[in-house]
Amino acid sequence: MSLKSILLLTFLMSHIFVASADAYIDPNTGGFFFQTVAPFVYGLLGVIVVFWKRITGFFKGLFGMNNKQDSSSEDN
Repeated sequence: MSLKSILLLTFLMSHIFVASADAYIDPNTGGFFFQTVAPFVYGLLGVIVVFWKRITGFFKGLFGMNNKQDSSSEDN
């Protein structure tokens, strides 16, 4: 038996012989998810803002786009 037929048979068997689950997703789950993800996203954005010049400098150096004029104009 090929792997493809085994996977198809497993998929069909798992969907044919499934008992109904009397479960639900609590309406407050979305709020909890937002309260855990939003601070992470805002923290990541804060880190990007604080280290923006270092990040762009890294990629400019990586791709060889460091110009002497750019660095002198940023010092002012």
